[in-house]
Amino acid sequence: MFNALSESIINTLTYLINTYSGLLQVTVYFIMLCVFGFALIKSYLSFCALTSFDFKTLKSRKQLHNLPANLRTPVMIIAASFFDKAKQHYLEEKINNPASEKVIPPDAFIRDAAFQFSERYFEEKFLSPISMMANLMPPLGFIGTIIGMVVHFLSNSGTLKSDLAIAGIATALYTTFIGLVCFTILEFLKKVFYGLLHKRIDQGLAAVADFDQD
Repeated sequence: MFNALSESIINTLTYLINTYSGLLQVTVYFIMLCVFGFALIKSYLSFCALTSFDFKTLKSRKQLHNLPANLRTPVMIIAASFFDKAKQHYLEEKINNPASEKVIPPDAFIRDAAFQFSERYFEEKFLSPISMMANLMPPLGFIGTIIGMVVHFLSNSGTLKSDLAIAGIATALYTTFIGLVCFTILEFLKKVFYGLLHKRIDQGLAAVADFDQD
C-alpha cells in the first residue's frame, strides 16, 4: 500500500512538473521580485525617516508638537517630541499638585527613555519588515533550486522534454545566487540604518536640549 501511495505521489508531482515547469520557475522569480521590491520600499522609507531635520526652523516649542507624524517623519522629531512631551508632563504634574511627593526625573532619565522609544519605533516600523524580507530571500532561492534540479533530473531520466534541462539548471543556480545577493544587500542596508539611527536620535535629543537653554 505504501509503495502504491508513494508511486502515486511521484507520478502526480512528475505530471505537475511536466505541465507547469515553466510556470513554477517564473512564479519563484516573481515572488522573489515582489519580496525584494517590498524590502526596497521599506528601505526608501527608512532613508526618509533618517533624514536630518533643522530644528532652527521651529520658532517655538509648540511647533515641535504640531509637526506631522507619519512614516516619513524624521526620527529626530520622534525623539525630540517624546523627550519634550515627557518632560512637560512631569513639570505640569508638579505644578498642578504642589503637595505631591513625586520627584521630576532628571533629564538623563527622560533622554534614555526617549532614546529607547525612538529606537523601538524605528525597529518596529522599518527594520523588522526589512529583516523579515531579507530572511525570506535564501529560502525562496532554495525553493527555486529544488524546482530547477527536479526539472533537470526529470529531463535526464527522459520523462521531461530535454530542452528544459538548461532552463532547470539555470533556475537552480540563479535563484540561489539572487536570493543570497538580495539577502546580503538588505543585511548591509540594515547595518547602515542602525548606525545612522543612533546618530539621528542623539542629534534630535541634543536639539531639544537647546530649546531648554533658549
